[in-house]
Amino acid sequence: MNKDISKYELIENIASDLTTFVRSNAILHLSKDSYSCNEYNRMLEGLKHDLIMRLEQK
Repeated sequence: MNKDISKYELIENIASDLTTFVRSNAILHLSKDSYSCNEYNRMLEGLKHDLIMRLEQK
């Protein structure tokens, strides 16, 4: 983690990442009828993995 980043910047970055995750998840959920169950689950797991990787980098 970059020591120069303030705790407020860190909070803002995490909140932004969470907002992006929720928006992506909502879009995926609303369009899930156009995907197979396996494809939907694969994409949802990809979103979760991306969020975890972003949070671990901070």
